[in-house]
Amino acid sequence: MVKNVEKSALDKISTQELQHLITVSTGFIDAYIIDCFDKAPMLLPQNIVLSAQDSPTHVKVVEWHDKKLPAFSVSDPKKTLGVALIIEGEEADERFALMCNEMPTSIRLRISEVVDAEGSQKDKTILQHVKIGETIYHVPDLDQIQLQIGLKKK
Repeated sequence: MVKNVEKSALDKISTQELQHLITVSTGFIDAYIIDCFDKAPMLLPQNIVLSAQDSPTHVKVVEWHDKKLPAFSVSDPKKTLGVALIIEGEEADERFALMCNEMPTSIRLRISEVVDAEGSQKDKTILQHVKIGETIYHVPDLDQIQLQIGLKKK
C-alpha cells in the first residue's frame, strides 16, 4: 500500500530560511562572532549552535553524544587546541563540528544594524558578506560546508 504523504510547509523550508524567519520575527539577532583564519570573521546565529567543547583543531571528526561528526575548520592552522562548535543540520545526520580558535564572542544585534556588503564570493563556503558598523563579517553557506565535508551530495 502506497501512501501519498504531503510535506508540510515547515518541512519544505531550508535550515537557513528557518533561521532567518526565527531571527527576523524578533527584530534581533543573537549571534556569535567567530574569528576565521584568512577571511573576515564569521557571523553565525546562536540558535544553530547545539554545543561547544574544547578540542584539538587538526581533527577530521569530533565525538559528540556518541556520534562522530565531521569537522570543518576556520581556525589558525598553527593552533593545536581550540573549540568545536556543534552545528545543527536540517537532519540529525547533517550536524557537524566547526573548529574555531577559541570560544566565539556573543553579540545581540538589531536586524537594521546588519547591512549587505559588496564583494565577490570566491569562497563557496561564504553565503554573503555583511557590514556591522565599519566591520565586515561573512555569513557562512552551511549547505556548501556540508557538501565539502561529505554530509550532502549535490
